[in-house]
Amino acid sequence: MPFRCHDCGAREGQLHELGCDVERCPFCGRQLISCECCYKKLGIDVSPGTWAYEHGLARDQEARWLAMLAKKGRIPYVQPVVLCARCGEKFPKMFRVPDAEWQHFVVPELQDQILCRPCYEDMKRLFPRGWRAVR
Repeated sequence: MPFRCHDCGAREGQLHELGCDVERCPFCGRQLISCECCYKKLGIDVSPGTWAYEHGLARDQEARWLAMLAKKGRIPYVQPVVLCARCGEKFPKMFRVPDAEWQHFVVPELQDQILCRPCYEDMKRLFPRGWRAVR
């Protein structure tokens, strides 16, 4: 199954379109459109009140930044595998529960992870009164 970036439509192995919110910065690894590496690498002051703070990069600065990205190597799109943290099911169907319910039944080390519905239901069976009630 060919994966595509949900934001820019890049296929796996292709570069994202510039401005895509999924592309990672090759310098810091964070979201390219929101990290400050372009300003740091170009030595530009972006403190409140500066031109760059109000307007971003000038054309010549953007050209220099794009050259830096090209030299470092932009990170192509690859779909990461999403796994249930408990059973390892690939790309489990997503579902929602209220935060309070999730925190009540799911043990802390799994609370910030993805669980498939069957594993979540297992947590509820294991801890019918919540995991804190286990003595």
